[in-house]
Amino acid sequence: MHSQKLHILNIPELDKIFIEIKDYFNFSVHYFSEKKDLVKKMDEDKKFLVNSVILANQKDFQLLKSKTDEKQILCITKFPLKISNLIDQLNVRFIQQNYSAQSNININKYILDTNSRILKKNDNELKLTEREIDTIIFLKNKNKPVKVDILQKKVWKYGEDLETHTVETHIYRLRKKIKDTFNDDSFIKSKKDGYLINE
Repeated sequence: MHSQKLHILNIPELDKIFIEIKDYFNFSVHYFSEKKDLVKKMDEDKKFLVNSVILANQKDFQLLKSKTDEKQILCITKFPLKISNLIDQLNVRFIQQNYSAQSNININKYILDTNSRILKKNDNELKLTEREIDTIIFLKNKNKPVKVDILQKKVWKYGEDLETHTVETHIYRLRKKIKDTFNDDSFIKSKKDGYLINE
């Protein structure tokens, strides 16, 4: 199942073409012949347009831009058009969306920007290493304490020959950086059975 979605609104010529070549895409294709159906979906499900681009004609573009971020709509103004150029434009939109999504991962009262490798809270910012980002994301996705040996294998990609205190030292330094910047010594909790992001 594709996580990226292309919604074609009321452009039947494009729908036919995309159906024929859909196996070559990294996104799924959905067609709406009526804008009211698309708008209804958008109103019913706030996450409907996540990882989505809408292809629309000039007339429908005007309506849609009041309903969603203009960057999610690609307006087709004239035919004929080169399909390879259109696909390139779509791929650029999807890349921009992925970049934007990675820039804002909410963790409790913090925002983790993985592109610039910064942890933010209010007006404070902390620059992190790539390994520190990986550690925070891994702990966030687990929702339960993670043992040092698991972090060692999954985040550091080291085998058993690495001493566990090396990982513990890295986490100690990360926790200290967070405490010094945000005065928060409970962002990463140290439990008896491992480490946990406090959410």
